[in-house]
Amino acid sequence: MQNKPIYAKNIIVLVRYMKSYRWYVADKEIWFLDLQKLNRAFLERGFDIPDPDEFSDRFHIAIVNEDTAEDFLQQISDCEVGTEELRSRVEQRTYDHILDMMPALYVNFDDKELTSCYPEPASYEDYVPDGWLGKYEPFIEVIPEDYCYWMIHGINHFS
Repeated sequence: MQNKPIYAKNIIVLVRYMKSYRWYVADKEIWFLDLQKLNRAFLERGFDIPDPDEFSDRFHIAIVNEDTAEDFLQQISDCEVGTEELRSRVEQRTYDHILDMMPALYVNFDDKELTSCYPEPASYEDYVPDGWLGKYEPFIEVIPEDYCYWMIHGINHFS
């Protein structure tokens, strides 16, 4: 695992793309799908952004959507982590706090939806691409059983 899950820094994200699921552990900042909307919101609130059209921090991808997903996911491929690796971290308790291990986002490129249950005031759901649905609600229940790394020997380690 390249990045260690750390609450409010490196978040765990489930991605559905082309009918398959993948887990990622990556810096929370790259998951604002529409950086143009995010930058506009900051500018409207009076913040100074020296170059609001410069997106090199995210591989020059201003909007991550169904059209740019393949490139984006290729760029973060080293952040992909398997279900078993996450399960092992939960089982061995190799984390500082259980919140480190909670999935924060579910990005579904197939259905153009982002669901956030990120507990901090980041509002990922407000910065989704046009034509997408962004929502803030629990999504654990919709994750296919094979990807529920917190379920070990029939025990839910999140409850």
